[in-house]
Amino acid sequence: MVQQGPPPRPGRPPAAGRPRGWSDPGFADDDEEYPPWAGPGAAPRWADHDERERQRLRGQPGEGQAERRRRPAPAEPPRRGRPARSGRGRATARARRGRRAMYIWGGALVVVLLIVAGVGYEYLHRPSPPPAAAGVVTTFQRGEFKTVPNACSAVTAATLNQYLPGSRHTVAPQSLDGSAQSLCSWTLDAKPTYRVLQVTVQAYAPSGLASGNGSATFAAKDAYQQAGLLKTHPPKATHLPKATLSPVPGLGSSAFAALQVPPAGGDPTNLLTVVVRDHNVLITVISQGPAKARRGYSAASPPELQAAAVAAARDIVAQMR
Repeated sequence: MVQQGPPPRPGRPPAAGRPRGWSDPGFADDDEEYPPWAGPGAAPRWADHDERERQRLRGQPGEGQAERRRRPAPAEPPRRGRPARSGRGRATARARRGRRAMYIWGGALVVVLLIVAGVGYEYLHRPSPPPAAAGVVTTFQRGEFKTVPNACSAVTAATLNQYLPGSRHTVAPQSLDGSAQSLCSWTLDAKPTYRVLQVTVQAYAPSGLASGNGSATFAAKDAYQQAGLLKTHPPKATHLPKATLSPVPGLGSSAFAALQVPPAGGDPTNLLTVVVRDHNVLITVISQGPAKARRGYSAASPPELQAAAVAAARDIVAQMR
């Protein structure tokens, strides 16, 4: 029988172990013949043939979709800013923060300790107050008085009836120094007699401001001298004239009398003051009356006024014994 059709195309014998007309995966054989139906330039393709070709051209071995799915995704590059820290880096950061906190609190503790130490040093090394000067007295001494008698009852009725006879008006101002001070005032206004008698009794205490050894007696001496200065040099606000002082012997430790004649509404008045110091007690007695007879009142002579003041002062000194 005569065979019709073109004779078969001669080709290369197939490689052992593979079917004729198929190429190795990933390695196309240009010399390999293909069946007539394949057409020019056609070759068998895998499902991922194009990908395999691209990898081949890049010099990488081909892999299928299953291999690509199994391959781990590339690590995401760290974000901009602070670099990603590993576990060791985080531990280092924690240790650094711990040291920083330790330094801060340690510094604060050192400051507190320095302050406490400074306060303690100041307290322990504070200079002691200077001791009292040698010989300075701070307590009442023998013969001195802490309290004084009541002025209103110390002046006897006999003295009042003699020098202020008649119905008298008595005023007892409240003391500003407790039992160390007493005040009393008597006024007689019965024509032809007008008299006023005022008594102040004050006991002085030891004082660092006093002269001498600061005892209560020295404090009273200072007050006694001050009373004399106020009579010889009266403040302008009092509108009193200067007084002439005269000693009064035999009355207390020391005494003086001072006479002043201030105008009182055009009517001059004799103002006789007797100041007595007995140890640490100062007794001040003021006796006054009209300097001239006028409007039915008789004049009060300075000797008469001084006698009334001295009598009242003696009564008070007697009550202190």
